[in-house]
Amino acid sequence: MLFFIIAAVLCAGAGALALFAASIAESKAADALLASRAASHFIGDGNPTSGFFVLRARHDRLHRLSTRLLAVSAVASLAATGFAIYAVAVY
Repeated sequence: MLFFIIAAVLCAGAGALALFAASIAESKAADALLASRAASHFIGDGNPTSGFFVLRARHDRLHRLSTRLLAVSAVASLAATGFAIYAVAVY
């Protein structure tokens, strides 16, 4: 029983850590999106500056990272719930 309680606590901690990291990544992605809008000034011939594309790519990468971290958080939370239910049901 102690094993399942420890596993549930570890899964809950991993889920909380992943959720915290996802919130940080999403806030950085929002900052990059805001900066890309500021850097989207067009030069002469209608082409955006290179900073626009760099910042937009950074936003896309950070957004994908935050989505994956949210998925990890969900799986870890489900695992913690499963371990806790099993520990209560069996013991």
